[in-house]
Amino acid sequence: MVKEMQLFEKETFFYSVIKKSIEIPAIKPWSARLITSLKDAMVFEDLNAKQYKLRNKFSTLDMAHTLQALKTLARFHASSIIYEEKKRKETLGKYKGIYYEYETTLRLGEYNLASDFFFQCMSGALEAMKSFSKYDDTEMNLIESRWRDVWSTALSLGGYSSQQKNVVSHRDLWNNNLMFHYSMNNENSWEPDDCVLVDFQDVSCSPPAADVMLLLCCNLNPTLREQNIEMYLNFYYEELRKILDNYNIEIDEILTKEEFITSAEEQRLWGLTICACLLPHFWLDDDVTKEHFSDNARFDEIFFKNKGKFIKKMMETNLYYKKKVMEIFKEIADRYCLRV
Repeated sequence: MVKEMQLFEKETFFYSVIKKSIEIPAIKPWSARLITSLKDAMVFEDLNAKQYKLRNKFSTLDMAHTLQALKTLARFHASSIIYEEKKRKETLGKYKGIYYEYETTLRLGEYNLASDFFFQCMSGALEAMKSFSKYDDTEMNLIESRWRDVWSTALSLGGYSSQQKNVVSHRDLWNNNLMFHYSMNNENSWEPDDCVLVDFQDVSCSPPAADVMLLLCCNLNPTLREQNIEMYLNFYYEELRKILDNYNIEIDEILTKEEFITSAEEQRLWGLTICACLLPHFWLDDDVTKEHFSDNARFDEIFFKNKGKFIKKMMETNLYYKKKVMEIFKEIADRYCLRV
């Protein structure tokens, strides 16, 4: 899949060109430093040696980890805003933005309804709900009639917007693409004090809230997410404001608080839908992952031909997997298919 969608070429270009353009020495790093790029691999600085760690992929983020991840997102997004504002001044307002500067590369591998991968994510989720959900026939028929339109709407939200401020966005913010650094607090327990992002294969441009909502939907317990979402959105926005203030950029002239909050509510669908794409194949233990995905033929069968069969098999054999994955499918159905 990586080769077919040219994702390696895209990530290499991001690190060697885009990241070099937008990163600012005075802003704390938001990703690893690329040392060199080879024909089929990239060599990065050793984050493990710097004591950054991946969390257990089955662990949701608590508040401390979520706030550190949001701080990092704010630094990442601010970097592209600062770059664009500088370019606009240099070109007397003629600069159109990073997306148009690097559009050919940023469009590589984007989710779209015509791709076999996205279609299998969409149809596989629906198949699983038909088999395992507790919806009655009337509800299930309504869900099925609206399912494709809902997923299509999600795609329109997560890409470049002609109506809203866009930033360079990660678009793949699940647990194992976040690495955390820890320090000892006053109570002699370890707490996160920094976060960096890894794996920029899906990088593109979109409204800032797309990344924020994807992070929250993919990594938080849904109940705790909703209980604290206002606080998380306010925290991110204020972090972004503080960084931009240091570069004499007035955030309200770019993205008002009201615009951001409204965008976040819209982008919830993007976050949930991409989580529904990712969760069924990363919420698996390593042995199961190796069994099903190390063979190219089986990988292609699952990702491009019959993902529904795979999801249902996993649900039949793992009740915890079933509960976790159905939770996201059900939230999409309840919020966007059954609400009038």
